[in-house]
Amino acid sequence: MFVDEVWRTRADGAIPTARYTAAEFARLEHERLWSRVWQVAGREEQLPNPGDVLEYEIGLVSVLVVRDATGVLRAMRNSCRHRGSKIVVGQAKGAACLRCPYHGWRYALDGTLTDVVDRDDFGDALPSDLALGPVNVDTFGGFVFVNLDPHAEPLAQFLAPLRDLLAPYRLDAMRLRLARTAVLPANWKAVIDAFNEGYHVQSLHSQILPWTDDTSLAYEQFETHARYGRLPGARRELRPSPRLGLTDDEYEEGEILQGMIAGLGGAFLQDERAVVDQLLATGPPAGITLLAAFQAHRRELMTARGFDVSTFADDELTSAQDVLWFPNLVGPIYPGSAILFRVRPNGEDPHTAINDTWVLEWPDSRREARPPRVEYVEDWDAFGWDPVTRQDYDNLARVQAGMRSGANDMLFTNPRQESNVVHMHRVIDRYLFDA
Repeated sequence: MFVDEVWRTRADGAIPTARYTAAEFARLEHERLWSRVWQVAGREEQLPNPGDVLEYEIGLVSVLVVRDATGVLRAMRNSCRHRGSKIVVGQAKGAACLRCPYHGWRYALDGTLTDVVDRDDFGDALPSDLALGPVNVDTFGGFVFVNLDPHAEPLAQFLAPLRDLLAPYRLDAMRLRLARTAVLPANWKAVIDAFNEGYHVQSLHSQILPWTDDTSLAYEQFETHARYGRLPGARRELRPSPRLGLTDDEYEEGEILQGMIAGLGGAFLQDERAVVDQLLATGPPAGITLLAAFQAHRRELMTARGFDVSTFADDELTSAQDVLWFPNLVGPIYPGSAILFRVRPNGEDPHTAINDTWVLEWPDSRREARPPRVEYVEDWDAFGWDPVTRQDYDNLARVQAGMRSGANDMLFTNPRQESNVVHMHRVIDRYLFDA
């Protein structure tokens, strides 16, 4: 039996557990997926000035994204052509050149070798065009993408149709408010899976069912990417989950709106929480629902900040686009804010993943810009996560442990509510087995 028959996602949506646990499968991903796919290296605001450098790591590969002297973004392999040392670790600001810390070889900001210490010792041994290996780089929505494949399709083609879908959200105008990194105890795909469906809410996050109608979620797959949420035709009301079986007189819309805002964990800004408190104290205007009143206030707040939200319907102002940017960026995007999770393999270890949580927002032009809070969590289990996140991460540890136990060869997915999960795995299969 060929290896792709053992590891491939089945036609019925069943997923082999070895995709999450086998070191051989992880190596195949590095060889055929990560070496060929567009992936987010960072945000443009992390490189605002000439000479700014950002290191991006995927597996054992390190890439430098550099803003050159003319302001153009460039990307190159982070390995000196002399003895292979990394040139920059993490990031650098305002560099005039890229200098290897080992023997002092220098490269221009475009990667060209410009200076070799004691060059005469080498005679004619060095190639005249020696440079750091170039890497494709492009941008969309303020995100910086890189691709290690010199023959990669254009980023615009790869992202279609996300470019049109997300254009009204002006992601390029958003700025990082929080960047928090933690190594989680699960395969990178298990982490993405967890944020790529709402089926688990009724069990893992049952405490939010009183203010979350989890049954009205719709799922949509594109050629490469996917999304879910309250898509056109899905219900947008302040209602609890029908799973609770509550009648209209057994719940309060105000409590649901209050719970929705609190549970979003920062997706709605402080001013908007104040609006909710005001509406609960005074009630909505006559003839207007509480949700409609909040949506009207939210539109006023966004407009006052100088942002055009005229293209958004009222329902869209309080609904998210939960988008999977294949392969490894996922999360809800609202008008004005977003919470995104970038998840990468942790080196060659199939049992852990690097998770970057990014909270972005449209900055308020009336207030002084503030730098993002940057955090690295040394121990994910000891950190004080909010309740929902704690549930997610504890669950991921259980999931990975269960898959590692060898009890199950296959995972059987919900054909509708986990359709985005299956879709992601099938796209991975295209890179691994169908190219």
